[in-house]
Amino acid sequence: MQTFYLASKAIHSHDYDIYSIEQKGKAIAKIVPELGNNCYSFRIADGNTWLNIIDEPPDLETLKQRPTAYGNPILFPFPNRIRDGKWEFEGKTYQFDKTPDSPTTIHGLLLNRPYKVEKHEADENGAVLVCSLNSQDYPDVVRQYPFPFVIKFTYTLKDSSLTMSVEIENIGNGNMPIGFGIHPYFNVNLTGIADASKALITVPANKYWELDDVLVPTGERHAVNGVLDLRNGQPFEKLKLDHVFTDVLLVGGVSRCLIENKDIGYGMLMESDASFRELVVYTPPEREAICFEPYTCPTDAINLEKKGIPAGVIVLPPQQKFTASVRISAIIPM
Repeated sequence: MQTFYLASKAIHSHDYDIYSIEQKGKAIAKIVPELGNNCYSFRIADGNTWLNIIDEPPDLETLKQRPTAYGNPILFPFPNRIRDGKWEFEGKTYQFDKTPDSPTTIHGLLLNRPYKVEKHEADENGAVLVCSLNSQDYPDVVRQYPFPFVIKFTYTLKDSSLTMSVEIENIGNGNMPIGFGIHPYFNVNLTGIADASKALITVPANKYWELDDVLVPTGERHAVNGVLDLRNGQPFEKLKLDHVFTDVLLVGGVSRCLIENKDIGYGMLMESDASFRELVVYTPPEREAICFEPYTCPTDAINLEKKGIPAGVIVLPPQQKFTASVRISAIIPM
């Protein structure tokens, strides 16, 4: 049977352009480049049954107001928090903006920045959307992070799976310190009729970072135990998480996080490549949702390294590129 892939564009009621990539009757992803290039919807079909993989916002105006609360926020040039927004690199001190009452700057500088659409097309091999952002187009980004870069993000839909690939290029003349992550929200009740409380959550990590009262690592790492040992799965009803897991287990070059609705047989799988050495797991309060957040480094990594604690900060030389990818797919019962 021939597979049809589609690439379409629509205008939302709030005048945001929505770009869709679709495998007809099988899967569809919707992205809004104007709001941080957020993939705010991804659905996969098994016959007439649709799995809502990504936890969607009520509307795009809500996403604009709360860009870290739904969909797939992109976190760069650092994931999660920087203590006091202050950091040093190669002998110089830098300051990210933050609200006066906040102890940290959080989730990078790109959450609501508009990306430029470079490619949006489909053929018999899949559907793709490529978007990019040049930091030099945003003076307030340059002011806080004076390391010129281009970030290119590719969404590819093929065989009912969504692959998200990033390429970050240092277009400046000096070294550039980076940390990258994504913050996808996943539905725990994938079809709307499962018992979310009984869903099995699996995260392949041997250790976690100890956090202080503002959710910044102290530098200590501990072996997972009890409900924090997610290697063989824990029921969702037991979980109240905002933890930075590390010592991530790779099989075939990827880590695998899972949600399994055992009562109905469906599930979802997130596979992250070896660039991602940490996995933040967050359970938003009063929601049947969970975040699996692959990061290249832990929270406040650059300040951990100043203390002599290896934390995975990537130093990208001039004209060099960093690449990484994450793949999301469904588990369909036989």
